[in-house]
Amino acid sequence: MTKDQPPRKSLRQRVADRKRGIKEVRPVSARKKRLLRLLRLFLTASQYAGLLMLLLSMGGIVANNYQIENTNLIIIYCAMFLFGRFGLTIIKSVTTFR
Repeated sequence: MTKDQPPRKSLRQRVADRKRGIKEVRPVSARKKRLLRLLRLFLTASQYAGLLMLLLSMGGIVANNYQIENTNLIIIYCAMFLFGRFGLTIIKSVTTFR
């Protein structure tokens, strides 16, 4: 047993907790916390950067009398925003139902 883990409950206590529906939550390691924080930061930055670039490209489209010059950039900006948004949603749902 390592230092990070608390001592185990007795078998009787674990069975009683399981019957009552109490689940034991494992502590998250420092490495996982750091990795999750960096992933959230990257996804949030991707989401906001995609949204900002979409806003700027929409301003350019309106300024050019609604002529779309480069649709590939708009697709990339949409993909950046959706990647960040769905990534954050998946992380929230996984951590909620752990």
